[in-house]
Amino acid sequence: MQLRVNGHFIDVPEEVQTVAALVDFLALQSKVIIVEQNGVILQADEHERAVQPSDSFEIVTFVGGG
Repeated sequence: MQLRVNGHFIDVPEEVQTVAALVDFLALQSKVIIVEQNGVILQADEHERAVQPSDSFEIVTFVGGG
């Protein structure tokens, strides 16, 4: 399946059926992130939402520093 993530189309395996699975596939599960699906910012408890081939995602990671 092809998804648009941060402005780029990427191919993801068919096993990626939820936002949480997409986060795992992108190896972002251990980072502090904000996920926007089709223009809607998702709360962490909403990451079990289904992923569709026409979906567009913006994923922002936070980096600490001083």
